Amino acid sequence: MKSISINGRFLAQPLTGVQRFARELTQALDTRISNGDVPENLRGVAWRLIAPDEAKADIALKSIRLERVGSGHGHLWEQTTLAAKTWRDLLVGFGGSGPLLHPDQLTVIHDATIFRHPESFSRSYRLFHTLLGAVLTRTARIATVSQFSRQELSSIFRVPGDGIAVIYNATDHFAGLTPDDGILERLKLSGGDFFLLVGTLKPNKNIDFAIRAFEALNAPGQKLVVVGGIHANVFKGGDYSSRDNLIFPGRLSDAEVAALERHATAFIFPSLYEGFGIPPLEAMSQGCPVLASDIPPVREACGEGALYFDPTKSETLERQMKAVLDDPGLRERLVAGGFVNAARFSWAKSADALLQVLAQMHSHPDRAA
Repeated sequence: MKSISINGRFLAQPLTGVQRFARELTQALDTRISNGDVPENLRGVAWRLIAPDEAKADIALKSIRLERVGSGHGHLWEQTTLAAKTWRDLLVGFGGSGPLLHPDQLTVIHDATIFRHPESFSRSYRLFHTLLGAVLTRTARIATVSQFSRQELSSIFRVPGDGIAVIYNATDHFAGLTPDDGILERLKLSGGDFFLLVGTLKPNKNIDFAIRAFEALNAPGQKLVVVGGIHANVFKGGDYSSRDNLIFPGRLSDAEVAALERHATAFIFPSLYEGFGIPPLEAMSQGCPVLASDIPPVREACGEGALYFDPTKSETLERQMKAVLDDPGLRERLVAGGFVNAARFSWAKSADALLQVLAQMHSHPDRAA
């Protein structure tokens, strides 16, 4: 009986959305295995998490054995050390890459941003990941995080969409946080006096658009808090760093973000392109009204729990911000709808979806790709 090994490269990487997906899904999978709640043909399988020597051992597992092997943690480690260690296993990768020649693997490719917004990436990164995608979509079983991304990957790589599994992201890890309310005092906020945005400088995140809409709103007493690795003076609209109503606290902990979400007027998600849309779901889990970009993957994630705007027309976001300020009843309805929507997703459900794919691959290894 084959072992099932998980590519643990994510344990040696900074924590972003992809690494969060890998960690939470691995832990949810471990819980299913520990409880014996796995498909019949996977019972008795040996489960391993194969990570580089320098990976952090900060993930709590009961049934999946962590094994460290080899130095380095980049693509070279993945294509050589990991490939050799897992050659006879069914290999699972959550980070969009894997050994090109591995004979039996499942790889999760989260989105097609590199193809739709290539300006966000270096030329070398684009070339390598284009090669990875082209090979893996033909040699491995592919999964992704939304129906939208399944259609995108099918179109870009010209492979059948029905062969791509969907394993959703989730936010129950975020719902269980203890908020760090001290962040309000540190940023001189009282609650209900600010809109919140969490993002990066990548063009598809559309941060400058949201800032311009907020500036046009001209709402006395309201501020815009922009969380993330952002330097205010690089935006197209100019240097915002001296504006009293704009706050750039940099990167914050999950507990600090959760506290801001619980006290914000609303959470703004202005992206032009996403694979799914985790940040608005995290905000919903904290009872924060969400104003979201009206694009297919965000509609898929947010459902009826958000108020939508056109991410190319700042006046539409300005109008929705004004609406939540002027109508307390609307805000309450968005909070209630957000809780209902966020509950559609859980890491346990995602682990179940993953197990079904692995059970099929384990029974029919020749049909994995």
